[in-house]
Amino acid sequence: MIQPDRIGHVVIKVRNLERSTKFYSEILGLQIMKVEAGFKMAFLASRGRDHHELAILEVGPEAPSPRERSIGLSHIAFRMSDEASLRAAYADLKKSGVRIIGAINHGVTKSVYFRDPDGNDLELYCDGLPEEIAKFPDPYAGMEGLDFASDAPDFREAVRELVK
Repeated sequence: MIQPDRIGHVVIKVRNLERSTKFYSEILGLQIMKVEAGFKMAFLASRGRDHHELAILEVGPEAPSPRERSIGLSHIAFRMSDEASLRAAYADLKKSGVRIIGAINHGVTKSVYFRDPDGNDLELYCDGLPEEIAKFPDPYAGMEGLDFASDAPDFREAVRELVK
């Protein structure tokens, strides 16, 4: 049986490499590890920890958006160190004009959902504290809003957005 250590990286397709590289480096704070202009590809990593955790590949301005309810990637989640970091990230997203799709306490995680410039769904999350997780009947299915994101869409609105 194959037993990987962890997921190593994700590669996504984007319309414009420069715009997406700017979004992922300036908004999400990923470090640009390398740009391959010939392949129209950039490699990014959080804190320069790996050669890359995310690669973005330009496929051109006419590429169609991700299709509603199609097979494939649902979203990419970026783990934050703690709730204070998630709160600060939420404020940064808002300040940068990024539209928040939802902000939900699932139990095992507190999650903020949004999209990149090409419509790829993204999540920033922090792990829930054990004493908080214990309060949920199903710690994977919490639907409460986050107290610091009362202006974010509620769970039902977020689900509608995320299945588009």
